[in-house]
Formats: sequence, C-alpha cells, structure tokens
Amino acid sequence: MTRIVQTLGIIVAKGVKMSHILLTSLGTRVFENTTYTWNGEKATADLAPLALMELFNKLGLSIPDRFVAVVTKGAETTTWPVFRDWVSTKRKIKPESISIVDGRDSIEIRKILESVADPKYIPEGAELTLDVTQGFRHFPFIFYALVLYLKSLRGVNIRGVYYGMAEGIPPTDPKPIIDLQPLVELPEWFYAVRMFRDQGTTMPMAQLLQPLADTLNDERKQLSKSGDTEADKRLSAQASQVKNSVDWLQRYAFAYESALPLELGKASKGLVDSIKGLPSIDSAGLPPLVGELTNAIINAAKKSAFAKSPDRKGEWKRKIRLDENELRRQADMIDLYLERDQISLAVGLMREWVVSWAIWKSYKTEEIEKWWDNRYVRPRYERILGAILASARSKGPYLTMTPEQEKFREYWDQLTDKLRNVLHHHAMRPIAFDPEPKPLEKVKCFWNKLKIEGLKVTGGIELPPLGGRLLISPQGGSPGVLFSALKVANPDTCVVICSDASICSIDDAASAAGFKGHIEKIKLSDPIGGFTEIDAVAESVEGYLTYADKVIANITGGSTLMGVIVQRLVEDAQKLDCPVERFALIDRRTEAERDKNPFVESDSHLLD
Repeated sequence: MTRIVQTLGIIVAKGVKMSHILLTSLGTRVFENTTYTWNGEKATADLAPLALMELFNKLGLSIPDRFVAVVTKGAETTTWPVFRDWVSTKRKIKPESISIVDGRDSIEIRKILESVADPKYIPEGAELTLDVTQGFRHFPFIFYALVLYLKSLRGVNIRGVYYGMAEGIPPTDPKPIIDLQPLVELPEWFYAVRMFRDQGTTMPMAQLLQPLADTLNDERKQLSKSGDTEADKRLSAQASQVKNSVDWLQRYAFAYESALPLELGKASKGLVDSIKGLPSIDSAGLPPLVGELTNAIINAAKKSAFAKSPDRKGEWKRKIRLDENELRRQADMIDLYLERDQISLAVGLMREWVVSWAIWKSYKTEEIEKWWDNRYVRPRYERILGAILASARSKGPYLTMTPEQEKFREYWDQLTDKLRNVLHHHAMRPIAFDPEPKPLEKVKCFWNKLKIEGLKVTGGIELPPLGGRLLISPQGGSPGVLFSALKVANPDTCVVICSDASICSIDDAASAAGFKGHIEKIKLSDPIGGFTEIDAVAESVEGYLTYADKVIANITGGSTLMGVIVQRLVEDAQKLDCPVERFALIDRRTEAERDKNPFVESDSHLLD
C-alpha cells in the first residue's frame, strides 16, 4: 500500500493529471455475493474486480477514472452486463469493453494483444491497475506480456496487478486478493542484473532499489511515532543499507562508464560489501529470487574490486600501491571492456595501463609510490613512451632498440595514434574509421602478450633507459659557445644546431669541456635564410625532446635562424610537458681574447 501511495504522491507533486485505468478480463461466471479480503479489509461483490474497487475505497486509495473490460463472446452476455451496471451505478462512469477472440492459436493471441494495446484504451504514460482473476487460464500470460510491453515502450505505470483466489478456499471463507506486482517487476530486476553482468551498467539496478529505500524510511517514520524502538532501529539499519547499496551502484556506474580504474576498484568493493545483506531484508519491495540476483551482482563486481576497502575520504589514492596485483586487476578490467566490445573505454585504459606498467618496470620506489601523480611521474614516463614512437624518425644511438622493443613501438603506435587518439577525438579526421578498426586485432594480440610477459619481474619486455638532461645549443663561428654551454648545463645528451663552417668545432669544444655523451649534430644547409628547414629539424629532434628528463636550452651564439630553431625546440618540449630551462651566455672578453683562448667558461644568466 505504501508503494501505491508513494506513486500517487509523486503524481500530485508534479501537478500532472494522468489517466488511471482499471483493465480486467471477464469470464463467463458470476460469483454472486462473494466476499474478498485484502490488506485486512473485506468487500462483497459479484465479480473480483468490483470487490477490489470496494477495497480501494475502504483503504482510501484512488479509484480509477476509466474502467476497461476485455470480453469474449461468452462474457458479453454473462459477466459484462454485471460489470457495466455496477460501474455505471456506483462510479457514474460509462465502462469500455474490448471484444476479443478466445486466443486458440498464436494468430488469435497476437490479435488479442494488438486489440488491448490499442492506445485509445491505454495511452502513453497512463496509470494502470490490472485484474487478472477471470477469463481463460492463458489470459494472465497474455496480460503479463502486455504489461511488459506497456511499461517498456509506452511508459505506462503499473500500480498493481491483482488476482482473486477462489480455488482451494473453503466456501464460507473470504477469498484473498493477491498482489502480483512483484512478478511484474521481476523481469526488470532480471534485465538490470543482466545489464550489469553483460555490459557493466548499474543505473537500472540503482533505480529499482531507490524506491525500496524510500519505502523503508516511510515505514520507519510510522513506527517511530508508535514508540516501537526495536523495530525502528531495524528498519533504520535496513534503509541505511539499501541507500548505501544505491550510492555504491551510482558510483560504480560513473567509474565504470568513465573507465576510472581506481575509483572503480573502490566502488566495486563498496558495492560487494553493501549489497550482500539485501537477502536478509524482509520487504515486499524486494523481488523473489533476491538471493540469486544478489549473488550475480557480487560475482560481477568482484572482477574489478580492490581486495581491501580504501579510506572513504581524503587522498586515499596515495595508499594504493602499484604492484603486480594492481596491474593484473586493471588488466582484467581492460579484458572486460574488450569482451563487451566497449573499445573506446578499453583502449583508453590500456594506454594508461602501459604508462603505469612502465613506471612499475623502473623499480624506483619513490616513483612507484607516486605512480598516479600527473604532475611529474606519469608525464615523465609518457615522454619515454613517446620517444619510442619518435625513434622511427630520430635515430640517435641511445634510441637504438632491440627487435622486441621495435615490436612494442609498433604496438604503442597502433594503440595511441591509430585507436586511442582517433576514438577519443571522435574520429575527426579525413579518413573514415571502419566499424571494426584494422589496428584493433594487432593491438589485442600484443596486449595479450604484454599483460603476461610484461609483468615478469625480470626478463619479458623491457623499455630503453631514461634519457636524462638534454642540452640544445647553436654553434656559430665562436667555438667557445658550445664549450661554455656544456659546462653550464652538464647534460647527458646534446643537440647542436650548426652550419657547414661550424660543425668541425663541435668535437673540439666537447673534448675541452670533458663531455663524453652523445652529440646529435644538426647541420643547416642555409644557416642564414633556410627557414624552410625548421620543420625538418624539429621532426628529427622530436625523439630527444620526448625522451629527456629535462631540456636546457642555450639561446646564445650562431645565426638568427639558429636562435629561432632553438626557441621552436623549446616550445615543442613544453608541449610535451617536459621541464625546460633557458639560459644566455655572457663573455665580457674582447674578440681578440676570445680568439686566442676560446675555451674559457662564460658567465650565464638563467631565463626560466
């Protein structure tokens, strides 16, 4: 009864007047002066639906404003006149009848459904009370299918489904009216659980549980007025448990549909812990088979749940350690997305998984502890992975890769550029994206290897080491510029922009500075006016920029074009989220002194 009153309250609150219809099927037998009972009240009538209306009146429930009876030829001359006269006399309403065949084969059953479902009888958004007491024995099955159709596709609200039970009841006893509403709602529970199990969608389940939480709260408020403290505590705990389950279902929905692995791990664990107590709640708002339904939810949520619940509030992510178990849990999530053909979510999370895996492979405790840190740790390893892609264009010796790493580079390119970037930018590219993208199978194949081989503590797929500090410097006519820049920057690797005239001084400057690292010499064909060379230089240096922990740029020396190129490379490094420092060299000596002894360290001025 609470559920019905709630529904009425919602309608009144919204100020919307909806048509409330009683739909019943009539048989050929009149049960004269039969007494029925429901919710502690009794009513006597010749037909069960008429007794139900009397009971509605006694219980203060809203009586329908339209009465529709489904009648066969036999009912037209027996029960229909009784039903028609009662409605006309008692309710001052003209009832409506729908003439149907007996439903002896599939064609006749289809005709019955099409006749009764006609919108002129049951319009969209109507409120429907259904009585299935009379009619042929197979009519309740027909009405059951009809109800599912009306709820799903026409937005009809089923207030209640009732059956007057006469068989097996002693002649002198009142006949109970059974509320079959839970059976009507059961398919929605099946659908919600199946959507969760097969697609990871939990909002339908949350929407089904929310009315139960409201009902338990209403019952608790009524009991609190009566002073029954024990029952009040019990209902309060049950209402809190159901609300908690609804909250975790909603959190799960957001985390799953956004592919947030840590938030989903927490939501999954919270859902498993909260919903397992539902079968112990004794409420008509729960469906039959709730234990089995709950187990299906728990088994589905366990696949992505943390083993232990993290803190509910605060920066709880700091306590989630990056280890083999966490990577395997996230790999299971990716596999789940792939199984469900949720490709965009799968490749997005797969990209982040590889970054986390690269951090884990580093074995640096301080980085593993901050593996979720998007300010420093993750961008650093994203640059490492980006350098592997850029290595196809920039072939510095330290970027030389093994055959296994070359395979990884191809996989990373397919995953990030051919799939992830295309999907997450909604394929806003000139080339159409096929429904089954070609790179997907290659990515799946390598992914199945990476998630197994990559998690070996030793061996397996290894990434090249980090690149360290990168100096970018022009080298013009003064050989001392590079010497001082090397002294100031103390780099691991160096990229020098030079000309045909200045390239020969690079090795001398490096030797004088004691620099033994790799130097990439970028010689300009036209160091004065070759502005068309800028893009080619930037592309050839991309791998160095991406792979560097830090870029230090000297803006002193060389031609104007060389300075422009150095600034372009600085901007490219910033776009890659690489830390950048620029400095200028100041040599206060005369030109003659510089020519006599070029390798004297200049003063420097840090610009950033």
